[in-house]
Amino acid sequence: MPPKKGSQPGANKPKAGKKAGPANTSNEDTDQDQRLQAIVLSDVYQNRFRPLTLEKPRCLLPLAGTPLIEYTFEFLALAGVSDVYVVCCSHADQIQEYIANSRWSLPSSPFRIETILSPESMSVGDAMRDLDAKGLITSDFLLVSGDIVCNVPFDQVLAEHRKRRQADKNAIMTMVLREASPLHRTRARAESAIFVLDEATSQCVHYEEIKTRKQMKGISLDPEIFKSHADLAVRNDFIDCHIDICSADVPALFTENFDYNHIRKDFVHGILTSDLLGKTIFAHVITDNYAARVRSLQTYDAVSKDIVARWTYPITPDGNLMPDQTYQYQRGHVYKEDGVVLARSCTIGNCTMIGAGTVVDDGTTVETSVVGRRCRIGKNVRISGSYIWDDAVIEDNAVIESAIVANGAVVANAAVLEPGAVVSYGVHVGAGVRVEGNMRLTKFDDPDEDVDTADDAAAVGPDGRGYVYEISEVEDNEDYEEIVNSSGLVYNMNALAMSDTSFSSTASEAPRSRPRRRRYSTASNNTQASEDSDEDNFLREAQASVERAIQDNHDIDIAILELTTLRMAKNVSFHDVRQATIAALVGRISHLINSNTLKAGAAVQTVMKRWGKMFERQVFDNDDQIDLLLLIQRDCTRRMQGSAILLHTINCLYDLDILEEHNILFWWHKDPRRKEDADMVKVGELVPRWLEWLQNAEEESESE
Repeated sequence: MPPKKGSQPGANKPKAGKKAGPANTSNEDTDQDQRLQAIVLSDVYQNRFRPLTLEKPRCLLPLAGTPLIEYTFEFLALAGVSDVYVVCCSHADQIQEYIANSRWSLPSSPFRIETILSPESMSVGDAMRDLDAKGLITSDFLLVSGDIVCNVPFDQVLAEHRKRRQADKNAIMTMVLREASPLHRTRARAESAIFVLDEATSQCVHYEEIKTRKQMKGISLDPEIFKSHADLAVRNDFIDCHIDICSADVPALFTENFDYNHIRKDFVHGILTSDLLGKTIFAHVITDNYAARVRSLQTYDAVSKDIVARWTYPITPDGNLMPDQTYQYQRGHVYKEDGVVLARSCTIGNCTMIGAGTVVDDGTTVETSVVGRRCRIGKNVRISGSYIWDDAVIEDNAVIESAIVANGAVVANAAVLEPGAVVSYGVHVGAGVRVEGNMRLTKFDDPDEDVDTADDAAAVGPDGRGYVYEISEVEDNEDYEEIVNSSGLVYNMNALAMSDTSFSSTASEAPRSRPRRRRYSTASNNTQASEDSDEDNFLREAQASVERAIQDNHDIDIAILELTTLRMAKNVSFHDVRQATIAALVGRISHLINSNTLKAGAAVQTVMKRWGKMFERQVFDNDDQIDLLLLIQRDCTRRMQGSAILLHTINCLYDLDILEEHNILFWWHKDPRRKEDADMVKVGELVPRWLEWLQNAEEESESE
C-alpha cells in the first residue's frame, strides 16, 4: 500500500506559489537534487502477448486479479519517487483513462503522476529522445517498465548510486539485478545476457546479450579491461528486470546517438564499448528479495504462481492492492473474494484465486489457477494451472489446462484447451472442440503487416467465433523466434539460452540416462505415463521451490510449508519430496564447489547445517533413512567431486540426527541397491574411510 498521507516522499517540497528567500535557496536546490523521478514505459515495443494486446495494453492485463501496472506503481511508492511520468504509445487512451480514475491521481497519492504521449515512438530509444526534447528530466530517475513485480527496499540501492555519483559524475546508471539459478522459473527462457562485473566496485565493464544457442560461441573482452580491473566476474545468473537508476544525462545520450534503440544491447553495450564517452555503469545485485518482470507468457505464469504462493510478500492477493478488492486468505494458498458461489460438490485445490461474483457448479475442479470476477463455470469442468479472466464462461465438461481465457470468452460444452492455448477477448470456442497446445485465438479477422489470421473452423468449431492468430516472420521482427519457442505458458526447452554453468571449464553435470522405475507396476501404460508426468512436474516445481528458498534465504518453516503444499496438491509420496530436496541441496553444494567459492567439506556444512533440517519433516522411520541415503548417493553420481559430497553429507546428516548409525551400516553392507551400477559403486569410494572413523570413535568412547 502507498505511504499514508502526511509521510509522502514529496511532502517536504516547496509548495507552489510560495516565494523562497535568499536564506533557503540552497535548501531548495538540495531538495531538487534529492528528488527521485520515475519514467514508466507502458509499451515495451514487442508482440509477445498478442493477440491479447491487440485490444488492451500489456500494462493493464490482469496479474493475479490486479492490473499489471499497479504492481509497478506500488514499487515506485515504496521507492520514494516524487514524480512519475508514464510514457504511452499503444492504447494510450486506455492508459490515460485508467490512471485518471485510479488512486494514484488522488491528492493522497505519494507521488505526482503525469502521462506523456509518444505515439510515434517505436522503441525505448525513441521514447527517451522524446523525453529529452520535452526537458522533463531534471534529476536522477528510475527507468522501469510497466510490468514489474518487486518488493526490494530501495533506500540502500539509491544511497549507493548517489554516493557513486558524488564521487564520479561519469557514473550515469545503476542496474538492479536479481541473482537467480539458471532454471529459475521467473527467468525468461528465450533471452539471456552476460554481465562482466568488477567484484570490488560492482562496475559493469562488459555486457552482451545472447538469445539462442546458435549465438553461444563465447564472448570477446578488450584486453585493456584486465589492466584496469584486477578481479572480474563473468555472470549469467541474473534476472534482469530492467530496473535502472539513471542520471539526468541519460536521455541526452540517446539524443546524441540515434542508433540507440534498446536500453541494454544498444545503450549499455554502446556506453561500455565507447572510448569517447567515458561514462560508467554499475550493477546492484539483489540476493534476498523478489524482483521479476512479466515479459512473456512464460514469466506471466511464473510470477502469477509466485504471487499466489506468497513469495512476493508483502505483495500478496489478500493485501488487496485495489480499493474494491476483498480477497481473503484460506489454508492451502486459496484466496476468495466476497460473493463467490461454490457448489457443495466442487473442489477448489491449492494455490487458487477466485474473484467476486464467480459461480462454480457441481463436480468441477479448479486447482493452481486464477479465476477472475463474474465468471460462470459449469458442471464437471476441470481447470488446472490456468488463468480465467473476468466475465468468461466455461460450460459443462470442459477441460482447461495451462491456458489463458480472456475477458468475455466462452469455452463451450466438452471443449478442451491444451497446455499453452490462449483464447483472446470475446472468442467463442465451440462444443467439443480441442484447441491445440500453444494455439492463439482472436476475434479479429483483419490482418495487418505483422499479423496473419485464418478462419479455421477446426480451431473454434462450426458454432464458434474466432480466428487463429499467427506471427508472420519478417526480417525486422526480433520477437519471432521467441514467440514461436515460447508461444504459450508451456515453454519449448530446446531454445533455452545458456546458463551460468555454460562457462564452467569442468565437464557437464547432466544426469546419466537410466531406466525409470515405475511407482505402480500393475498400472496400464497410459496410467503409468500420466503418473510419471505428474511426478516429473512435481519434481521440477519442488526443486525450484527449494532453490528459491535457498537463494532468497527464506525461513526454513516457509520452505517446508511450500513443499507440503506442493506434495498435497500433486498427491505424491515423501520419496518424491526427498528426491526434489536432495536435488536442490546437492545442486547448491555442487555450485559452491565448482565456482571455487568453498571446498567440498565447507560447502556441505554451509548448505546442510542450514537446510538439512528439512528432512526432519520428510524422514520418519528406518526405511526412509535408507531411501534418503540411496537418493543422495544417486544424485552424487552426476556431480563433480560427488564422492566427497556424499561423504561429507552423510557425516553432516549423522551429526544432525537425521541419519542413524545402524541404518547407515545397513545401507552400506546389506542393501543391494547401493551397488546397482558402476556409478553408484564409484561414488561411494570414500565412505569406508568414514565408517572406519566412526568405528574408531566408538571404540575410543567405550574405552573412556
